[in-house]
Amino acid sequence: MKKFDLAIFDMDGLMFDTGRIAYNAYLKTAEQFDMEMRPEVYYFLTGRNDEGIRQAMKELYGEKQDIAAWRKAMVHFKHEIIAADNRVYKKPGLVSLLAYLKANDKKVGLASSSKREEILAYLEMENLDATLFDVIVGGDEVRNSKPDPEIFLKVCRKIGIAPEDTLVFEDSLVGVEAANAAGIQTVLVEDDINDMPSHDGKIKLKWIPSVIRKDNQQPAFQFDSLSDAEFYMENNE
Repeated sequence: MKKFDLAIFDMDGLMFDTGRIAYNAYLKTAEQFDMEMRPEVYYFLTGRNDEGIRQAMKELYGEKQDIAAWRKAMVHFKHEIIAADNRVYKKPGLVSLLAYLKANDKKVGLASSSKREEILAYLEMENLDATLFDVIVGGDEVRNSKPDPEIFLKVCRKIGIAPEDTLVFEDSLVGVEAANAAGIQTVLVEDDINDMPSHDGKIKLKWIPSVIRKDNQQPAFQFDSLSDAEFYMENNE
């Protein structure tokens, strides 16, 4: 692992267990609108901002479908699920990794496709002080969604650290692709929801997204958990 001065975290599916929450919302939406849904759809959509998700859904289901209504339902069900527990559940190892980075004088940024308001709400739910992060950039604060590198480059600019001196933690392939495009070394900790069910609706997918990584979606490092990533860094300084 190259020396780095800035670590940038994605949020959904990496810091918090929101991947399963989101996919449960996708399943509820699929049942309501009688549309096909499977984990591959989640993997294809995750990491994008709201507009990016809408465009990707048009690719998957066709321009003639009522994507706006589907997306509205997905967001509604997601908020409903979160409100029931008022939790988004920190991923194992998150707090320890953040403490390790701070103890080693690293700058820490957060770059999420979620809106800033939602980011701050999730941090508060999980009793994480927003000041743990030197810079926070939400998906509503950039023009282009991942896999465009804009959000990562914006964090680098705001902190004043070059992309080549930065490390990104991601759970999605579009996030890895975005970091690679920015010239930033990447750590992938995949959010595995493959044990979750599919829904076989009347409205079919036009095509099934591939889970095979493209060349530009290869991370520099991959770990099973944030704890494993911290262990590696502690022993390979």
